[in-house]
Amino acid sequence: MNKFTVAKISMVVVLSVVSMWAGFKLSSILDSGDKQPPIIEGTILKPARALTPFKLIDQRRHDFNLEQFKNKWSMVFFGYTNCPDVCPNTLAVLKQAYIDMKVLKMELPQIVFVSVDPKRDEPEILGDYVYYFDPAFVGVTGKKEQIDNLSKQLSAVYLKAAGSSGDINKDDYLYDHSAAILLVNPKAQLQAVFTAPHNKLGLVDGLQKTMEFYNNQ
Repeated sequence: MNKFTVAKISMVVVLSVVSMWAGFKLSSILDSGDKQPPIIEGTILKPARALTPFKLIDQRRHDFNLEQFKNKWSMVFFGYTNCPDVCPNTLAVLKQAYIDMKVLKMELPQIVFVSVDPKRDEPEILGDYVYYFDPAFVGVTGKKEQIDNLSKQLSAVYLKAAGSSGDINKDDYLYDHSAAILLVNPKAQLQAVFTAPHNKLGLVDGLQKTMEFYNNQ
């Protein structure tokens, strides 16, 4: 794969993420309801987007499906354990935010890391990876078609890209992927999108505002 092709793939991911964000913003603007969402580092969806059934597995090889999103808040991030920067940085910020949420005695969300690399990210590997950041974090993966099922519903984008060899080889490849954190409400609906770059204050403040908005509707 040449440099032009890699650049083209990266541009597709960037444009997809920009389009996703613009769509969320337009949806909020066009909504004619009385109460408008507060401002966060991202977008609160009004109305929230209902999710449909999907089937994945967690790091303990237990089923992870739509039911696991119900009756709790969930912060969802897509990535892979071999990610060189975006994934570990984002999970580190989520860890910091999670600690602050505990101090503030907030309702703690479920932190879900969805691997888009099922070939290399076996559940046990995924489990060790998320455990490093916090034992409470959940690692999820599954068959590509099921990962795609959930990623499309949450407007998360990912594409396989060239590795260190400059090409996509059997075990030498990377992924270009969305850096957004998706917030799912207790009704299993996409409620908000936190856009990168992330910081713990923005995540904590955004979660508090989104929860309050949700509870007051």
